[in-house]
Amino acid sequence: MYLWPQTLEIPVLDPSTVVVKKPVGLLHVKVVRAMKLMKADIIGTSDPYVKLSLSGEDLPAVKKTSIKKHNLNPVWNENFRLIVKDPGSQLLQLHVYDWDKVGGHDTLGMQVVPLKTLTPQETKQLTLDLLKSTDASDPRDKKQRGRIMVELTLVPFKEDSSISGRLDQINGSSDDDPFNGSGLLSVTVQSAEDVDGESHNNPYATLLFRGERKRTKVMQRFLSTSTT
Repeated sequence: MYLWPQTLEIPVLDPSTVVVKKPVGLLHVKVVRAMKLMKADIIGTSDPYVKLSLSGEDLPAVKKTSIKKHNLNPVWNENFRLIVKDPGSQLLQLHVYDWDKVGGHDTLGMQVVPLKTLTPQETKQLTLDLLKSTDASDPRDKKQRGRIMVELTLVPFKEDSSISGRLDQINGSSDDDPFNGSGLLSVTVQSAEDVDGESHNNPYATLLFRGERKRTKVMQRFLSTSTT
């Protein structure tokens, strides 16, 4: 506790000096398959799925594949997109889990891929040995945990495209090149007023763009609300 005349000066951070990293591109990830996974269930099999995210985010966007029941060699062929802010330092984090109906899900293995090892616009196929952790000295990593196969493509945003020009580019892109015209649409849902409904209304907003649907969080018992 400080009593006058003792003082404690607390510097206030100047917002102009704060460096906010903006998205610079997209990472397209295709989770192809896994081979020779560990047996996690008592019946001698596993129910695997994969979680993937990028490092360096306070609230990382975690993507998840479907669950393959009773399969030690699952095939997914599922595609995901992750927003990249710093390809020089960010890592793609892959975690393979065994799904359980009750309790926590067991970890089957994990791997990381530095984005700086990728060449922009070039698809790279990787087959990675699954590890217990990223600690190379961990003796538990000597156990064979299987392998995972992924295809990665780093697509930087173009800096000189206007909004109208970029939308024309996206709408005119060919299906033969799924990465042509890649861009990011950022939408902030701020508020809603006088929403129709009873006194205990639970509103949320839904956004639809090119077949992809996103939903805001539900605001419990509100007729006028704001959300971000």
